[in-house]
Amino acid sequence: MPPIVSEEYKEKKKEQILKSALSCFADKGFQSSTIDDIVSHSGISKGAIYNYFKSKDEIYLEVLNRATAKNIENIRDNFSKLRSTLSKINFIFDGYLNTNPFEHERFRYIVVFYEFTLHCTRNEKLLELLTRRRDTFINLLVDVLKEGQEAKEINNEVDPEIFAHQFWTIIDGVSLQAVYNDFPYYDVLREMKEAYIEKLKL
Repeated sequence: MPPIVSEEYKEKKKEQILKSALSCFADKGFQSSTIDDIVSHSGISKGAIYNYFKSKDEIYLEVLNRATAKNIENIRDNFSKLRSTLSKINFIFDGYLNTNPFEHERFRYIVVFYEFTLHCTRNEKLLELLTRRRDTFINLLVDVLKEGQEAKEINNEVDPEIFAHQFWTIIDGVSLQAVYNDFPYYDVLREMKEAYIEKLKL
């Protein structure tokens, strides 16, 4: 009989694979990295890796899904402590203003994320999965903006869906521009934050 493997053991193996894969993607790029690279980095056999994941795409999606769940939970937890709509919008903006996109490790993972996003445009199934992830963030902000309008805290003429898309477009834009070392990330994001919030005010 084969040995019984606990769920805790399986989770540790998955974590080991995910960490090694993300490191490989950051070092070589998502497209250039191979399962063999992950095998070399992790010390786990190719057969064992395929027991957990069917492909490189599936590995990165798992990384992304875990990070997304953690981010959403963090945002919701903080939203529950904030009363006004504008304080919630400020909180999300400030999360990016308090982050250094030029820090080496974060920068590498940002690049991998956008590389994978572009990779998904060539695969309808992957793009659908990525779209669902995006919709989670969009809907989170749509709900906040609608609640603010119902409570008469923000301008009732703004379109919550458009403004939710606009917010994440701002974040994607400044994050992508951070590939240039001389990009004034903080100044640009502060200006865009002020303009965005000004449009929401009554």
